[in-house]
Amino acid sequence: MKARHRDRFRVRSYETDPLGRLQVPILCKLLQEAATAHAAILGVAVDTLIENGVAWVLSRLHLEMQRWPTSDEYIVIETWPEAANRLFTERRFNVVDAADNRIGTASTLWLILDLERRRPVRLPAHVVERLGELGLGSEPRRFGDLVTPDPVDRELAFTVRRSDLDLADHVNNTSYVEWAIEAVPDEVWSSNELAELEIQFVSECRQGQTVLSRSRQVDRGDDIEVRHQLMRHEDGAEVARARTIWRRT
Repeated sequence: MKARHRDRFRVRSYETDPLGRLQVPILCKLLQEAATAHAAILGVAVDTLIENGVAWVLSRLHLEMQRWPTSDEYIVIETWPEAANRLFTERRFNVVDAADNRIGTASTLWLILDLERRRPVRLPAHVVERLGELGLGSEPRRFGDLVTPDPVDRELAFTVRRSDLDLADHVNNTSYVEWAIEAVPDEVWSSNELAELEIQFVSECRQGQTVLSRSRQVDRGDDIEVRHQLMRHEDGAEVARARTIWRRT
């Protein structure tokens, strides 16, 4: 049995959308909170790594939800590291309701970023040693390629704010999710619920820069797929790309 950690959260009214569902970026923040707490327990805490000039950064996220919790509902997020190699660490999650029914799952890939050079580096020796004690697999999940929106149906612009930055002076991954979701057409968002989100984080943004969130809707029979791409306005560099699947309600 791999080392597992469970955190219990109450969905607060200000964390829900106008349809009463827990907001997608908020759930991503709760996943991050549970992962951060578990990393500290395991001795590979974010703040400790930052003191040594490196930090955990999220590379990929794949979230699947059977249903979305609503205001005042309690959920439990269970998380554990699944596998690690020299560069990537895979962490998984279950989202469980008050009746102990699993209502969602997530799989993530994490990198270690050198904060001075702003480049990924191999896992530090003490992290490798600590994770090695947990009996993890040696082959993290391989994610498939994501398709960019071409042609683009919709484009919105967002300015990176101080509130988007984390301890590593790095735009928090949940802000990318928020910007991507905002480009989903209103008619899709209001009559469907998110069944699946997959996002790949490509490059950084800095405070004051402008991010362009682009999307394209693709009908898939009973479901709707939206393809996403986030670009830096200043130099046209790709920041992230994503795919969301929306289930009719």
